[in-house]
Amino acid sequence: MSQEWGSMSQRRKSFGFFSRPTILQELSDSGTNTVPKSLQKSASSDLRVPRSRPKSLLFGAGGFTHELSTTLTIPSPRTKVLTKAPRPKSMFGSFKAKEVGFVTESSGSSSATSSRESHEQDSAEVTNVSAVVLHHGEALSTGGLLRRKKEYLVLTTRELLRYKSQQKAWEQLGMCSINPKTPTTGRSASFSSASDLTMSDNVITLLQQIVAVYMPEMDTNSTTIQVDHVDEVGGPGSTMFQLPTIGDAHIWLDNIREAAAAARDLLDMPPISNNTIAHIARRLEAEKDYAPDQFFRVYTIVQRGSNGKHHRPSSDDLHKMYSTVHIVPIPKTSTNRSAASLLLTGPTTSFGTLTLTTMSMSTMDDSFTLGFRLPCRPEIRLTLASCDVASIIQSIRQISEYLRPEWVIPPYSMDIPEYLKDEPLALEPSVLKDEYNNIDRTIAAYCAAYDLDASCICYGISTDVEDGPQFILYPPLRERRKTYSDLELLAVLRSLRWNEAFGSISFRGISLDPLMKAFDTCGNEYEPYATRQGRPIKVESTDSKRPLLIWELRALALCSTKLRRMGFRDSITRRKKGDFQNSGEEGDGCGIVEAIMPLCRRGYTNVDWFDLTGIELVESDLDWLVDAAASRLAHFRGFELGRCGLTERMVSLFLAALVAHENTLEALDLSGNPARLHAPSLNTSMCYFPYLRKLNLSRVLRTSGLDPLLTAEVLLRWRLQELDLSETQLNSETVDAVSTYLASSQSDALHQLYLTQTGITARDVAIFMHSMSRTAGKARDLHLHIGQNHLHVNHRELVEAIALGLTPSHLTMRMVDYPKEDMFRELLRALKINTTILFLDLSKVSLPYEAGSETCAELGELFAKNTTLVELDLSGEQAVLESARLGGGIIAALGRLAENRTLQSLRIELQTLGTSGALVLSQMLRKNNTLRHLHCDMNRIYLQGFSAMVNALEHNTTMLYLPRMEWDRAEQVKAVKEQFNNANSSANSVANISPPQPIKSSFLYRKSADQPGGKKDRRVSISEQPLRAHAVKSMLRPSMGRQLSTLGEEQGGSPTNDAGSSPYDLLRTLDEKWDAEIMRLDDFLRRNVNLMTGLAVSQVEEEPHYKNNSHPYNPVMITV
Repeated sequence: MSQEWGSMSQRRKSFGFFSRPTILQELSDSGTNTVPKSLQKSASSDLRVPRSRPKSLLFGAGGFTHELSTTLTIPSPRTKVLTKAPRPKSMFGSFKAKEVGFVTESSGSSSATSSRESHEQDSAEVTNVSAVVLHHGEALSTGGLLRRKKEYLVLTTRELLRYKSQQKAWEQLGMCSINPKTPTTGRSASFSSASDLTMSDNVITLLQQIVAVYMPEMDTNSTTIQVDHVDEVGGPGSTMFQLPTIGDAHIWLDNIREAAAAARDLLDMPPISNNTIAHIARRLEAEKDYAPDQFFRVYTIVQRGSNGKHHRPSSDDLHKMYSTVHIVPIPKTSTNRSAASLLLTGPTTSFGTLTLTTMSMSTMDDSFTLGFRLPCRPEIRLTLASCDVASIIQSIRQISEYLRPEWVIPPYSMDIPEYLKDEPLALEPSVLKDEYNNIDRTIAAYCAAYDLDASCICYGISTDVEDGPQFILYPPLRERRKTYSDLELLAVLRSLRWNEAFGSISFRGISLDPLMKAFDTCGNEYEPYATRQGRPIKVESTDSKRPLLIWELRALALCSTKLRRMGFRDSITRRKKGDFQNSGEEGDGCGIVEAIMPLCRRGYTNVDWFDLTGIELVESDLDWLVDAAASRLAHFRGFELGRCGLTERMVSLFLAALVAHENTLEALDLSGNPARLHAPSLNTSMCYFPYLRKLNLSRVLRTSGLDPLLTAEVLLRWRLQELDLSETQLNSETVDAVSTYLASSQSDALHQLYLTQTGITARDVAIFMHSMSRTAGKARDLHLHIGQNHLHVNHRELVEAIALGLTPSHLTMRMVDYPKEDMFRELLRALKINTTILFLDLSKVSLPYEAGSETCAELGELFAKNTTLVELDLSGEQAVLESARLGGGIIAALGRLAENRTLQSLRIELQTLGTSGALVLSQMLRKNNTLRHLHCDMNRIYLQGFSAMVNALEHNTTMLYLPRMEWDRAEQVKAVKEQFNNANSSANSVANISPPQPIKSSFLYRKSADQPGGKKDRRVSISEQPLRAHAVKSMLRPSMGRQLSTLGEEQGGSPTNDAGSSPYDLLRTLDEKWDAEIMRLDDFLRRNVNLMTGLAVSQVEEEPHYKNNSHPYNPVMITV
């Protein structure tokens, strides 16, 4: 870890993946310095030899507590060929600042002082070295500015010794004088130094303290090597050695690295001190990213100076980088061994693991490079060095694969040795994997890397759909936000890339405009260039500068083989409105078509079903569509092009191109387009698709003529499952064609037939029912929608068909206007004896007046005597200009529900049932044991009626859903406040009758002259008006007064004390009563749900109350 000292303090909110789980398990509980065995030093390997490297951490920390019991031996000099070495570029070395792992500042002096201070207690042992000499020779060393001198280096198995001369080296080692004929590793010219070392003859650097050994100039032909080291007390140190030749430099580099690795392997001490680990943990806790039970790995690194070839990270760039790779400086050293304060060290720099773009590693020394880049921003490249370079590289790769488990081609470049690529990565932690490839983990990781709040993103996964499971992105979980930002959309799209868990993806209603306006010119690592199988793609483009939306959607369709369907309904907003040919410039398409259609044309993707409803398409989009449709490799199955602004020409061109997919096309939606279709031409084009299953021609215009919109011959070629002709005027020829198709066996697969607002009459509906019926009295599995039609014309024929049982199993007759009440009564009488309808929707039925007693009696008979209805909808409508409800007589009919034994779901909203209707429903709930769902909110059912219904649930163990009456509760509070206002207004009016002066306002109050600003008028709020509670309650309706005064007695509590109560106390009491009843409701519903699932009653009673606003059966949205 290192810290660049020109940067500002950084902050991130993310995971702690680079974590080590056992470092601080006992640190907070005990004051000892015991380190778990998981942090013990293990062997490392030389980078030159491709052998396995350890999975544990390698650190350069502290002194040593053991001695090697080997005898010092001097190897015989090797025969060398002396060549003339080139003169060094500079006699003063490099003046670039170096930063050592955890380093707070670079060492400006030789390592002699730090090493000597850190091991004063062991100085006697150090001078009497008992080790094996590995290599020795002369070199020029420098520790800072003008501190350059010739020294004699001796490398042993435990330390690197530096002496003023060769003679001093042998004397210190207890040997005889050196033979002048003994060759050294080189010669260098002597020069006068500005300051000489005034210390003992030897300078000792322990090998286990070495952090990195590398060539500082990043040049393989350099004759200079640099050794960086750090200890707990002396702090960091750095020394450069200049050798005579390139070969000598490589020999010293290899020997020091090998000896340092061997010394760390034999180290019995923990790899890093407890104080430093505690400091790192506190720094990560301050960053809210400390998770010791996950990946927590600590490495010591050196941040090298940039050579100017790469982008130098600025403070602004670093401020935007947040994720899981933390660069933490070590605490400053002092005589006090306690952990340093956070304020004594530099800032922590964090980089996103999922923003990694470059990773390279040198095969000659310990240097490596990491590059990070946020979208649309330049790359930040870190030039680092560490003895643990192989472990660091493998850890980053492991974490990247853990966060992106399905990525076959990583979005970063790697320049590492082949043996590291082939080495298996460490096993992932024992984390439970879900069936969707941990999509939530990947989304959260991208949000952390992009500095986003992951809890704002809301998505769901649906399995009960075609081509499922389906990933559905919902609007943000913020009240003031309606759209996602570009980075949030990127986080979702890049998390879905390469994920093989989903068969379809839906962005319905989610604006993708932010990505359409975003361009990334700083890098192309996320641009797709090959398929999942590695097959390169070649796709032409109309413009080299493409928005991010095109790249992301192209990658999404390209990298998943299981993905078959993509929905973009209402996700792109056109900048210009108007005529199709003038809506946008040439080439200014929606981006979605340009991104995916070229892949379909060449067979690069398996996506073959597209929902583009609500996106206005331009000429360039049409070109992409026609070009892709002309290729059989696209194997298109479905196109939903509703409300896309298609003209006659576009429709004809597109249908002509789709002929190539006659054997694969299953669905087509052309609804809501301005094109005026010519019926004969449409039938000619549609006859080429014999495998069509879903057809939507709703809200389309057709040319005048007697030709049917779809002929019987064309219809009989299909085995349709859904046919939607809503809001399209059907002539008699089309009715005959549809009835012919319904009578044929080709229509046996039809399950949805939409004929809403098509201008048909009751006679036409009766014809359809006679045609679709196969056996009298046996329901056909078909949902027929015939609402908003002229069903009062020839109404008796429809009633007869219903009475004969010719109806399908599902019938929707919403928003039907009956000019006479007796027609509706006849319909109820026919439904009473019908034995085929299971689902019936009669919502928003409009009568000339409120339903009379006879009609309500027939409705009661329907409730009591029908034996087949399972679901019934009798909801009304309340609008500003009109309302559709049956009236108060329906309350008496609801009591007959106690006799029903088949109805399971009843929806009766917006019928103004009031408290009396609630009381009737409560009596019904005590007797009915078949009803499961009762939707009766928005009926002005106030607290008294709601309490009665909750009390009835105590004896009902089958009801699974009853609304909380949130709308009714708000209406009651609103009504109480209005009566408070009326009472105050009346009191003020009575008080102001005697003075003969005009009343300016009922809430106008004049201050006295002695008060500040007494001559000014101001308007007084409701809370400042004097009001007595009993005066207000006397103006309430009787039911309201009983609610506020006697509800406490009904629930076993003490009655409300009206004498000292204010209106606001009453409102608070009202809210408390509502909350208490809602809690009781949740308890009863939870009890019933658990009983239905087979849980014991004792288990049910022990479970806590529901505290959310969702019903147990409501669908759950997954959020991160």
